[in-house]
Amino acid sequence: MNMMKITQCLYKDGYFHTLRAETECYRYMGVTDGRISYLGDEKPYGYEKEVSLNGRHVYPAMIDAHLHLMYTMVLGANSFSVCKIEDGRIYPDKLEDAAKLITKECRERTGRDIITANQYIASAIPEKRLPNRHELDEWANGKKIVIYNIDGHSSSMSTALLKELNIYKENHTGILTGRDHEIIQGKVMELIGKSVTPAVWAKGIASFTNLCIKYGIGIVCAMDGNGDVNKDKQTRRLAKIASHMEIGVRLFPQFMDLKKARYYRKFQRTPRVGGCGDWEMDGSVGSGSAAFYSPYKDTNELVDCYFTSEVIADKLKEADAAGYQISSHAIGEKAIDVLLDGYDRFCPARMHRIDHFEFPDKGAVERVMEKNLALAVQPGFSWIDKNYLKSYEQSLPEHMISQQIPLRTLMDHQVCICGSSDAPVQSINPFNQMLGMIDFYIPEQSLTMYQALCTYTRNPAKMLGEEKELGTLEVGKRANFMVSDKDLLKMDKTNIAQAEIQCLYLDGIKCKEKKGTIGELIRMMTGRKRKI
Repeated sequence: MNMMKITQCLYKDGYFHTLRAETECYRYMGVTDGRISYLGDEKPYGYEKEVSLNGRHVYPAMIDAHLHLMYTMVLGANSFSVCKIEDGRIYPDKLEDAAKLITKECRERTGRDIITANQYIASAIPEKRLPNRHELDEWANGKKIVIYNIDGHSSSMSTALLKELNIYKENHTGILTGRDHEIIQGKVMELIGKSVTPAVWAKGIASFTNLCIKYGIGIVCAMDGNGDVNKDKQTRRLAKIASHMEIGVRLFPQFMDLKKARYYRKFQRTPRVGGCGDWEMDGSVGSGSAAFYSPYKDTNELVDCYFTSEVIADKLKEADAAGYQISSHAIGEKAIDVLLDGYDRFCPARMHRIDHFEFPDKGAVERVMEKNLALAVQPGFSWIDKNYLKSYEQSLPEHMISQQIPLRTLMDHQVCICGSSDAPVQSINPFNQMLGMIDFYIPEQSLTMYQALCTYTRNPAKMLGEEKELGTLEVGKRANFMVSDKDLLKMDKTNIAQAEIQCLYLDGIKCKEKKGTIGELIRMMTGRKRKI
C-alpha cells in the first residue's frame, strides 16, 4: 500500500497499470493537488470524493517525442491532404486524379495568399514524382501553391511561389528535394503565417488539443523553427502560444545558430535545441535524399550528408557545452555515422537524441548501445510503407531494407527508444506507431505491447529528464493519466489500430474537448503560463 497523508479524490473500480512492470496493477488510485497520493488494492480511509471508473483501465498519459507543432496546428486548420489510404488502397493513385482534387481545392480556397497541400504520395503515382510547376500553375490557376510529399522532405511549388521566394529560374521544374527543399522552409512558413488569423490559430489549437485528448497524449516534443529566416516570427509566436496550452509542450528550436536559439530559453523548462531543420543530417528515402553508402536502386544516385563529421562535431560540442539537450535527424546509415562520429569526439554532459535512426548498420547499433543516447522513432511509417507506399522496395537494395532499426535488440539492451508520430508527416495517433512496433517490418525485431507502451510513457519521460514526474503511475508523480475501455497490454496487431481512449487527465483534471473559438483562445492566452 502506497499513500500520502491526504487523498482528495479516490478513483475506484478500475485497473491502474503503473507500467513500472508489465504486471503491476492496482484497484484504487488517489489524487491530491494534481499528484498521485495513493495506489493500492485496499480502499483507503480519509478521502473527500470518489469516482467510479466502471472497470476501465488506466495508464500513464503518453508523450509524443517528435512532431512539428506549428505545421500540425496551422496546416491542420488551413490546408488539405492530397492522398488518403482507404479500404486497403491509396487514392488518388494517378496524376490525373490528383490534378482534379488539387484543382477543386484551389477553386474553393479563394482569397488565400498561399495554398498548402500535404500527404502527396509520389511512390503511389505511376510517374513516381511530384507535379512540376507548370502542372501546378494550370491546376491552381496561377496561384502560389506548395505540395508536400508524404515524408515532408520534398515539395513542389508553382511559378508564383518560386518567384515570391526568389528561387525562380526559367529551367526550374518547381520540384525541390534534399538541401534545396530544407533550406527554404522557414521562408515558406513565413508566407503561410501571413494568412494565419487568430481564428485559424484558435481552430488549429483546438483541433490539436482534441486529438491529444482522443489519443491520451499529455505532452509533445515540438520540433519547430527554420534557420533560413532571421527572427522566425512564427516560431516566436508559437513559443508564446505553447506556454499557455493545456497539452504540455517541450520545445526543441530547430536552430544550429545558438544565438538564435537563446531567445527561447526563457520559455523552456530545460534548454533544448534541434530536431529537423538546421539539425538534419540528411533527408528521407521517399524523397531520395537519405544518405547511404551505396546508391539508390531506382535512380543510381549516391547521396551525401548535409554536414561533415568535423563540422557536426563542433556544433554538437558547442551546444552541449552551452547546456542544451540536442536532437538531430538522421535516417540513412551514412548520416547516422556522421552523428555518432561527432559524439565520439567529446564527452557529452547529458542525454542527447538521434531522431529516426532508421537504417543503421551493425556498427552503429553497437555504438549506440554504449552511449547515453535516446532514439526517437516512427515505425508506423515503415509499416505503412511495407503495406501501401512501397517506396523502400522501389528505392533501396534488399540488404538495406533488412538493415532497419533493430527495435527489439536495442530495447533488450536498455536503449531509450521513444515513440513519436513526426506529425503532420503522419497522424498523431500513437497506436499507428505501436502497430508498426509490434508488427515491425523485420518481424524478429518486433516489440511486445508492453514495450511499445513504454516507448510512449517511461522512455520519453527519461529522455526529457522528467522521470521523477512522469512516465509511470507512482505516488508523488503528476496525475497525468489516460482511461481506456480496453486492456491495452492485451491488444495485438489485429486490434491495436482500433484502440480508443475514453478520457485524459492532466494534473488530476479531466481534459475537455475544445471548440476552437476566438473567446476560447483569449481565455487560454490570459490563463496560466507554463514552461515549455
